[in-house]
Amino acid sequence: MKRLHIEIKGVVQGVGFRPFVYNLAQHLNLKGFVTNTSKGVTIEIEGERVEEFISKLQNNPPPLAKIYSIKKTELSPNNYKTFEIIESIDETGFTHVSEDVSICEDCLRELFTPTDRRYLYPFINCTNCGPRYTITMKVPYDRPNTTMAVFKMCPECLSEYKDPSNRRFHAQPNACPVCGPQVRLFVKEGSALNEIENPIPEAIRVIKEGKILAIRGLGGFHLCCDARNEEAVKELRKRKKRSNKPFALMSPSVEAIEKFCFVSDEERKILISLMRPIVLLRKKPQCNLPEALALKNAYLGFMLPYTPLHYLLFYYPAKVGDSSSFSLLGMTEEGRRGFLVVNAPRNDSKTDTTQPYKDNSALRTSDFSLQPHFDCLVMTSGNISEEPIITKNEEALEKLNNVADAFLIHNREIFMRVDDSVVRELEGKIYFIRRTRGFVPKAIPLTEELPEVMGAGADLKNTFTLIKSDYAIMSQHIGDMENLETIEFYEEVLNNLKSVYRTEPSAVGHDLHPMYFSTSWAKEYAEKKCIPAFALQHHYCHIASLMAEYGLNELFGIAFDGTGYGTDGTIWGSEFLYCTVKDFQRLAYLKPISLPGGENAIKECSRIALSLIDDTFGEDMDLIKKLPLYKVVSEEKIRQILKIKRLFQFSPLSSGMGRLFDGVSSLIGVCHYNTHEAEAAVALESLIEQGTEFSERDCYPFELVNSLEGEALVIDYKPMIREIVKDFLKSEAKPIGHSERKRGISFISWKFHNTIVKIILELTEHFRAKFGFDAVGLSGGVFQNAYLIRETIKALKKLGIKPLYHVNVPSNDACISLGQAYIVGKRIKT
Repeated sequence: MKRLHIEIKGVVQGVGFRPFVYNLAQHLNLKGFVTNTSKGVTIEIEGERVEEFISKLQNNPPPLAKIYSIKKTELSPNNYKTFEIIESIDETGFTHVSEDVSICEDCLRELFTPTDRRYLYPFINCTNCGPRYTITMKVPYDRPNTTMAVFKMCPECLSEYKDPSNRRFHAQPNACPVCGPQVRLFVKEGSALNEIENPIPEAIRVIKEGKILAIRGLGGFHLCCDARNEEAVKELRKRKKRSNKPFALMSPSVEAIEKFCFVSDEERKILISLMRPIVLLRKKPQCNLPEALALKNAYLGFMLPYTPLHYLLFYYPAKVGDSSSFSLLGMTEEGRRGFLVVNAPRNDSKTDTTQPYKDNSALRTSDFSLQPHFDCLVMTSGNISEEPIITKNEEALEKLNNVADAFLIHNREIFMRVDDSVVRELEGKIYFIRRTRGFVPKAIPLTEELPEVMGAGADLKNTFTLIKSDYAIMSQHIGDMENLETIEFYEEVLNNLKSVYRTEPSAVGHDLHPMYFSTSWAKEYAEKKCIPAFALQHHYCHIASLMAEYGLNELFGIAFDGTGYGTDGTIWGSEFLYCTVKDFQRLAYLKPISLPGGENAIKECSRIALSLIDDTFGEDMDLIKKLPLYKVVSEEKIRQILKIKRLFQFSPLSSGMGRLFDGVSSLIGVCHYNTHEAEAAVALESLIEQGTEFSERDCYPFELVNSLEGEALVIDYKPMIREIVKDFLKSEAKPIGHSERKRGISFISWKFHNTIVKIILELTEHFRAKFGFDAVGLSGGVFQNAYLIRETIKALKKLGIKPLYHVNVPSNDACISLGQAYIVGKRIKT
């Protein structure tokens, strides 16, 4: 007989781990106990088949569990008589909190089975699915420590909760219509807000009537309308004061999405994954959705339903109790995948949880069919512009009163707000644009233990990062640090994650920019806590975040974005850097572009276009009159802008690569005004024809010259601008409506993008000869450009250079906090 004491760290709470261990021990006739601790899970196991137990535990854990480490200690036999799940033990240390996951197949079946007691219940869940992070107030993850504590389980739910053979065994959010949360619908009638019976079917009616519905979801409110109703979409834009920024969309199945967008096998896998992110997909030429959903954009952001409430909005039966109204008429195997998420094997109530879990990419053909009310809904964040997503009912009723026509609310409190995650597919993997629901607070493994420190993040797309042992814990997307509400949200999440992970930073890293809110906050925090604060350059931290992800002490990296405070006090953003954990060397950058009017030029791209023209050709009004911007900017204003350009105190210099994209976009008439970040650049990228690839022959010229100090190379864009204007005037000479005219603009965009790839290749080869590296890091918001990142990766591989890109965090400013924390941790350690 053998007895082992086992300590397991990882995502092992709230994921059905203890029931799995219990059933496995029973199956192997082993005795002992299992318990949650604040460090993870502790097991004592005794019997003849202990090694088989360990093997099954490691090789076949529950689908939502992630085991990071197993520590085993052999003890003398204790002659346990039974195997039990005992009360959680609160110790020092920390455990990993599970992310929220989408509804599983079994719950979805029960949701639409008339004989099931949870039929049409919008809060159905089990051990394999449902809310986690959003309802967890503290650890260990037990019901009293969640927002479900206020709901006392009825006898039937309690019986399930206590039954080890039931898949709701110790499912902390377990509930039913008798004892759990409920939904309510309030509809505006004039100035009054009236509660309506039959909330879900009435909410469906509201959407069908072209009205706007505010829905309290998993991590906050959504604003919803029928995406096919152009008037409703335009009205939502008007009320939300969101002129052009794309709306997120939700469809009932992958098959429905394929009516509008191309979906590759890799993209399909991401769409139907447990995380259910918004996936950016290329629009089909025949896509008949309103253009107002995503103006001047070749991509649409789609997600599938991930909560029972979402599914009910799509499939609530016309006649309650009639299962035939919920039938999968004509659905293909592919279509079913988008509808039924297979998170676990089919296990009705009783199940042998020691058997392997099935792959979630295939479904049985015996499943029933469906007929959705909608094939596409707008599901955009329920917030006031630039403020965090709203979570409270009272706040929504007040702040969204002039936006929504009706409110579908519920009484399961949201402890931690989270937006929907946004991703695209890159080399078969998830490439983050926004990392939040479904992915946080998942810890990012580091290759070594570091001191407990913090990275405060940047001001745009802010996140913060805490380091605990050999893990980096990055917050969800906080937003832009420009108002009190966002700063309060920042501190709310910080206090929660510090408590959950039992960490108190011994130092904090922040941006070098002296005027950033995040800089001021970090300095005040450091002073209050009596800890050191480290000011770190923005683009250095972009590359440092890659060093953290790949466990490196040095890296040659390229950081392309729109802005970042440089060590010389100017705006950087096209950086070729050689970085170590101690310092960095600036090797090359774009010739600085004058921004007439400063911040105004970042919004009015036409100002940057004029600056590029002036730098390349001088003040040539005859030429300017031939350009598209002359039709949207008066001659008087053009002369005024050029005059401002020569007043250096009103025209800061920027070497931001994003500004070059903005200028070229306006120069050829694609977009003259950024109503939201990167609008002009995205519109420019969207012109590239699908399927085109990098061609070294089809590039514009550029020059590499020594900087004035002689310490770096400067990329001179003037030869490029000269040829772009030449190509544009050539295409404009064609008659209006001529196919070559439109193709000419597309060709210029493709050629321009190729030129940026060629700049990367030339400089990488140049510096490889000097430094001898075999890998290059790619970071910054410009590398969210699908064509640029994809073709750069392919071109670097052809040179025998390994491209390192972000796999755990976004490449935009959300990654800055990870880089800050990593550098601070490494410097303190060494």
